[in-house]
Amino acid sequence: MRALLDKTYLKSRATLIDAEQAGDFGAGAPTAGGTVYLTAADSDGMMVCFIQSNYSGFGSGVAVPETGIHLQNRGLGFTLQPGHPNQVGPRKRPFHTIIPGFIMKTGGPLTSFGVLGGPMQAQGHLQMLLRMNVFGQDPQAASDAPRWRFVSGRKLALEAEMPPETVAALRRLGHEITMESPDQAFAFGGAQIIHRLEHGYVGGSDHRKDGAAIGF
Repeated sequence: MRALLDKTYLKSRATLIDAEQAGDFGAGAPTAGGTVYLTAADSDGMMVCFIQSNYSGFGSGVAVPETGIHLQNRGLGFTLQPGHPNQVGPRKRPFHTIIPGFIMKTGGPLTSFGVLGGPMQAQGHLQMLLRMNVFGQDPQAASDAPRWRFVSGRKLALEAEMPPETVAALRRLGHEITMESPDQAFAFGGAQIIHRLEHGYVGGSDHRKDGAAIGF
């Protein structure tokens, strides 16, 4: 609500109005965000892994009556191009970034996690998996660690906290490095994680986004 009523945002919308010419403005987007991820676990080992994003503005523009929940429009990821992997068709889903993740072990859920943040999501998932399963970090340590993001070709974006020796080694390999802060729209994502222990759970919540790890 504060973003919708922000004077700077309202002024930017007002400048679109031309008294001499009819316009077609489309919906505004006062903030760059729009994705929510949550995970929960109970005493019986049940886990829920959930991510929701309206995709563009208010999504499909359709709201479930009496709930305030807007339905997403991820169907925009489909194409009518014949032979394309995302060609619209029955029993298909378009490629998109709504990808909550589970790590399974001995037939049950071990870790429920997600990294929201547009094209950073798949890359963030990979980094969380490596840190927890290869390097043995706990969920909070894995979440707090500096991240990288593939941009294109040999271009990589790194968080400013990345160790200088790592940055230098990547440059020696021929990567084109840019250092970025995590406060950009998608930047380096935001992780939420629950990991099952022998007795109980351990959780982690990303300092880059709103969130908290809460036990009760």
